[in-house]
Amino acid sequence: KIGICMVNSRETVGICADKYRTYLKLQEYGLTQPKTALIPSVEHKDIAIEKIDTKYPIVMKTLAGSKGVGVLFVESERSYDSLVQLLHSQNPDIDLLIQEHIKTDKDIRVIILGGLVIAAMERKVIEGDFRSNVSQGGKVASYKLSDLEIEQCLLASKAVNGVWTAVDFIPSEDPKTKPPYILEVNHSPGTAGIEKASGKNIAKEVIQHFENDKNRIRVPEQCGYFEVVKIEPFGQLVAKF
Repeated sequence: KIGICMVNSRETVGICADKYRTYLKLQEYGLTQPKTALIPSVEHKDIAIEKIDTKYPIVMKTLAGSKGVGVLFVESERSYDSLVQLLHSQNPDIDLLIQEHIKTDKDIRVIILGGLVIAAMERKVIEGDFRSNVSQGGKVASYKLSDLEIEQCLLASKAVNGVWTAVDFIPSEDPKTKPPYILEVNHSPGTAGIEKASGKNIAKEVIQHFENDKNRIRVPEQCGYFEVVKIEPFGQLVAKF
Protein backbone atom coordinates (compact mmCIF):
# COMPACT_ATOMS: atom_id res chain seq x y z
CA LYS A 1 0.00 0.00 0.00
CA ILE A 2 3.01 2.32 -0.01
CA GLY A 3 3.87 2.04 -3.70
CA ILE A 4 6.81 -0.39 -3.44
CA CYS A 5 7.70 -2.32 -6.61
CA MET A 6 6.60 -5.96 -6.55
CA VAL A 7 8.49 -8.61 -8.52
CA ASN A 8 5.31 -10.69 -8.74
CA SER A 9 1.80 -9.62 -7.81
CA ARG A 10 0.06 -10.69 -4.62
CA GLU A 11 -2.20 -12.85 -6.78
CA THR A 12 0.79 -14.70 -8.26
CA VAL A 13 2.41 -15.24 -4.86
CA GLY A 14 -0.87 -16.54 -3.41
CA ILE A 15 -1.38 -19.04 -6.23
CA CYS A 16 2.20 -20.34 -6.30
CA ALA A 17 2.38 -20.64 -2.51
CA ASP A 18 -0.49 -23.15 -2.63
CA LYS A 19 0.27 -26.26 -4.69
CA TYR A 20 -3.39 -27.17 -5.18
CA ARG A 21 -4.33 -23.67 -6.35
CA THR A 22 -1.42 -23.89 -8.78
CA TYR A 23 -2.70 -27.26 -10.01
CA LEU A 24 -6.18 -25.82 -10.61
CA LYS A 25 -4.82 -22.81 -12.50
CA LEU A 26 -2.63 -24.98 -14.72
CA GLN A 27 -5.61 -27.25 -15.31
CA GLU A 28 -7.66 -24.25 -16.50
CA TYR A 29 -5.01 -23.63 -19.16
CA GLY A 30 -5.09 -27.24 -20.35
CA LEU A 31 -1.55 -28.10 -19.26
CA THR A 32 -0.50 -31.71 -18.73
CA GLN A 33 0.09 -32.57 -15.06
CA PRO A 34 0.37 -35.69 -12.90
CA LYS A 35 -3.06 -36.88 -11.74
CA THR A 36 -3.75 -34.98 -8.52
CA ALA A 37 -6.27 -35.03 -5.66
CA LEU A 38 -6.75 -32.98 -2.50
CA ILE A 39 -6.99 -34.53 0.99
CA PRO A 40 -8.69 -31.87 3.15
CA SER A 41 -9.33 -34.35 5.99
CA VAL A 42 -8.68 -37.94 7.05
CA GLU A 43 -12.20 -38.82 5.92
CA HIS A 44 -11.32 -37.85 2.33
CA LYS A 45 -8.22 -40.05 1.97
CA ASP A 46 -10.07 -42.93 0.26
CA ILE A 47 -11.89 -40.57 -2.10
CA ALA A 48 -8.57 -38.95 -3.05
CA ILE A 49 -6.82 -42.23 -3.82
CA GLU A 50 -9.78 -43.34 -5.95
CA LYS A 51 -9.67 -40.06 -7.86
CA ILE A 52 -6.08 -40.39 -9.03
CA ASP A 53 -6.69 -44.07 -9.88
CA THR A 54 -3.05 -45.14 -10.00
CA LYS A 55 -0.78 -47.78 -8.51
CA TYR A 56 1.67 -47.22 -5.68
CA PRO A 57 4.09 -45.60 -5.19
CA ILE A 58 2.50 -42.16 -5.14
CA VAL A 59 3.71 -38.70 -4.09
CA MET A 60 2.19 -36.79 -1.17
CA LYS A 61 2.74 -33.07 -0.66
CA THR A 62 1.79 -30.40 1.82
CA LEU A 63 0.16 -27.46 0.02
CA ALA A 64 2.90 -25.11 1.21
CA GLY A 65 6.59 -25.89 1.05
CA SER A 66 9.70 -25.40 -1.05
CA LYS A 67 13.14 -26.89 -1.71
CA GLY A 68 11.71 -30.41 -1.55
CA VAL A 69 10.49 -30.03 2.05
CA GLY A 70 6.98 -31.40 2.59
CA VAL A 71 7.20 -33.88 -0.30
CA LEU A 72 6.80 -37.55 0.64
CA PHE A 73 7.21 -40.80 -1.29
CA VAL A 74 4.41 -43.23 -0.38
CA GLU A 75 5.05 -46.84 -1.35
CA SER A 76 1.96 -48.68 -0.10
CA GLU A 77 -1.64 -48.31 1.05
CA ARG A 78 -0.57 -49.00 4.63
CA SER A 79 2.01 -46.21 4.50
CA TYR A 80 -0.54 -43.89 2.92
CA ASP A 81 -3.12 -44.46 5.66
CA SER A 82 -0.52 -44.07 8.41
CA LEU A 83 0.93 -40.85 7.00
CA VAL A 84 -2.45 -39.16 6.52
CA GLN A 85 -3.50 -40.08 10.06
CA LEU A 86 -0.18 -38.97 11.55
CA LEU A 87 -0.07 -35.62 9.76
CA HIS A 88 -3.68 -34.80 10.65
CA SER A 89 -3.12 -35.80 14.27
CA GLN A 90 -0.26 -33.29 14.44
CA ASN A 91 -2.24 -30.58 12.65
CA PRO A 92 -5.98 -31.17 12.13
CA ASP A 93 -6.14 -28.22 9.71
CA ILE A 94 -3.38 -29.44 7.41
CA ASP A 95 -4.26 -29.80 3.74
CA LEU A 96 -2.46 -32.44 1.69
CA LEU A 97 -2.49 -33.51 -1.91
CA ILE A 98 -1.45 -36.71 -3.61
CA GLN A 99 -0.18 -37.25 -7.13
CA GLU A 100 0.67 -40.14 -9.36
CA HIS A 101 4.39 -40.88 -9.36
CA ILE A 102 5.94 -40.46 -12.79
CA LYS A 103 9.17 -42.42 -12.85
CA THR A 104 12.08 -40.37 -14.16
CA ASP A 105 15.78 -39.85 -13.59
CA LYS A 106 15.54 -36.06 -13.88
CA ASP A 107 13.28 -33.05 -13.98
CA ILE A 108 13.72 -29.69 -15.69
CA ARG A 109 13.62 -26.19 -14.26
CA VAL A 110 12.96 -23.24 -16.55
CA ILE A 111 13.38 -19.60 -15.51
CA ILE A 112 10.96 -17.15 -17.12
CA LEU A 113 11.32 -13.39 -16.89
CA GLY A 114 8.90 -10.94 -18.46
CA GLY A 115 7.34 -13.56 -20.72
CA LEU A 116 10.67 -14.91 -22.02
CA VAL A 117 12.63 -18.05 -21.18
CA ILE A 118 16.07 -16.95 -19.99
CA ALA A 119 17.56 -20.25 -18.75
CA ALA A 120 16.87 -23.96 -18.32
CA MET A 121 18.58 -26.78 -16.48
CA GLU A 122 18.06 -30.46 -15.78
CA ARG A 123 18.25 -31.73 -12.21
CA LYS A 124 19.21 -35.35 -11.69
CA VAL A 125 17.20 -37.33 -9.16
CA ILE A 126 19.28 -37.81 -6.02
CA GLU A 127 20.63 -41.32 -5.51
CA GLY A 128 18.51 -43.15 -2.94
CA ASP A 129 15.81 -40.45 -3.13
CA PHE A 130 13.07 -39.45 -5.55
CA ARG A 131 13.63 -35.68 -5.36
CA SER A 132 15.97 -33.62 -7.51
CA ASN A 133 16.07 -30.27 -5.68
CA VAL A 134 19.47 -28.57 -5.72
CA SER A 135 18.97 -27.69 -2.04
CA GLN A 136 18.70 -31.44 -1.33
CA GLY A 137 21.89 -32.26 -3.25
CA GLY A 138 20.58 -32.66 -6.81
CA LYS A 139 23.17 -32.39 -9.61
CA VAL A 140 22.51 -29.91 -12.41
CA ALA A 141 23.38 -29.59 -16.09
CA SER A 142 22.32 -27.39 -18.99
CA TYR A 143 19.22 -28.45 -20.93
CA LYS A 144 18.05 -27.58 -24.44
CA LEU A 145 14.30 -27.05 -24.54
CA SER A 146 12.11 -28.11 -27.44
CA ASP A 147 9.75 -25.55 -28.96
CA LEU A 148 6.82 -27.36 -27.37
CA GLU A 149 8.45 -27.29 -23.92
CA ILE A 150 9.09 -23.55 -24.27
CA GLU A 151 5.46 -22.99 -25.26
CA GLN A 152 4.13 -25.03 -22.32
CA CYS A 153 6.40 -23.33 -19.77
CA LEU A 154 5.41 -19.85 -20.96
CA LEU A 155 1.77 -20.89 -20.71
CA ALA A 156 2.30 -22.18 -17.15
CA SER A 157 3.86 -18.87 -16.10
CA LYS A 158 1.01 -16.99 -17.76
CA ALA A 159 -1.53 -19.15 -15.91
CA VAL A 160 -0.32 -17.75 -12.57
CA ASN A 161 0.16 -14.26 -14.04
CA GLY A 162 3.87 -14.46 -13.23
CA VAL A 163 6.62 -12.00 -14.14
CA TRP A 164 9.64 -13.84 -12.71
CA THR A 165 8.93 -17.53 -12.20
CA ALA A 166 10.46 -20.98 -12.36
CA VAL A 167 8.49 -23.76 -14.03
CA ASP A 168 9.41 -27.35 -13.10
CA PHE A 169 8.47 -30.24 -15.35
CA ILE A 170 9.21 -33.86 -16.25
CA PRO A 171 10.00 -34.28 -19.96
CA SER A 172 7.75 -36.52 -22.02
CA GLU A 173 9.02 -39.47 -24.04
CA ASP A 174 9.06 -37.27 -27.14
CA PRO A 175 9.68 -33.63 -26.10
CA LYS A 176 9.10 -32.35 -29.64
CA THR A 177 5.57 -33.72 -30.03
CA LYS A 178 4.27 -34.63 -26.56
CA PRO A 179 3.84 -32.00 -23.82
CA PRO A 180 5.80 -32.27 -20.57
CA TYR A 181 4.26 -32.98 -17.16
CA ILE A 182 4.19 -29.62 -15.38
CA LEU A 183 4.98 -30.13 -11.68
CA GLU A 184 4.78 -26.64 -10.21
CA VAL A 185 5.43 -22.93 -10.70
CA ASN A 186 7.69 -21.13 -8.23
CA HIS A 187 7.25 -17.40 -7.57
CA SER A 188 10.64 -16.88 -5.87
CA PRO A 189 13.14 -19.26 -7.46
CA GLY A 190 16.70 -19.62 -6.28
CA THR A 191 19.41 -18.89 -8.83
CA ALA A 192 22.58 -20.69 -7.67
CA GLY A 193 21.93 -24.03 -9.40
CA ILE A 194 20.66 -22.65 -12.68
CA GLU A 195 23.43 -20.05 -12.88
CA LYS A 196 25.94 -22.88 -12.54
CA ALA A 197 24.18 -24.98 -15.19
CA SER A 198 23.56 -22.21 -17.71
CA GLY A 199 26.61 -20.03 -17.12
CA LYS A 200 24.32 -17.00 -16.91
CA ASN A 201 24.09 -14.31 -14.26
CA ILE A 202 20.36 -14.71 -13.61
CA ALA A 203 20.26 -12.29 -10.67
CA LYS A 204 21.79 -9.57 -12.85
CA GLU A 205 19.21 -10.15 -15.60
CA VAL A 206 16.38 -9.87 -13.07
CA ILE A 207 17.75 -6.58 -11.71
CA GLN A 208 18.22 -5.19 -15.22
CA HIS A 209 14.65 -6.16 -16.11
CA PHE A 210 13.20 -4.25 -13.17
CA GLU A 211 15.46 -1.25 -13.73
CA ASN A 212 13.05 -0.47 -16.55
CA ASP A 213 10.17 1.38 -14.92
CA LYS A 214 7.71 -0.11 -17.43
CA ASN A 215 8.40 -3.59 -16.05
CA ARG A 216 7.56 -2.73 -12.45
CA ILE A 217 4.37 -3.72 -10.67
CA ARG A 218 3.34 -1.21 -8.05
CA VAL A 219 0.62 -1.54 -5.46
CA PRO A 220 -1.57 1.61 -5.62
CA GLU A 221 -0.86 4.09 -2.84
CA GLN A 222 -4.51 5.09 -2.69
CA CYS A 223 -7.78 3.67 -3.92
CA GLY A 224 -10.96 5.67 -4.36
CA TYR A 225 -11.38 9.41 -3.84
CA PHE A 226 -12.47 11.93 -1.23
CA GLU A 227 -15.88 13.53 -1.42
CA VAL A 228 -17.80 15.93 0.79
CA VAL A 229 -21.29 14.68 1.60
CA LYS A 230 -24.04 16.19 3.71
CA ILE A 231 -25.79 13.83 6.10
CA GLU A 232 -28.57 15.01 8.40
CA PRO A 233 -28.26 15.74 11.29
CA PHE A 234 -24.44 15.59 11.19
CA GLY A 235 -23.87 18.23 8.51
CA GLN A 236 -20.99 18.04 6.06
CA LEU A 237 -18.67 15.01 6.26
CA VAL A 238 -15.55 14.14 4.29
CA ALA A 239 -15.79 10.55 3.11
CA LYS A 240 -13.45 8.25 1.20
CA PHE A 241 -15.02 5.88 -1.33
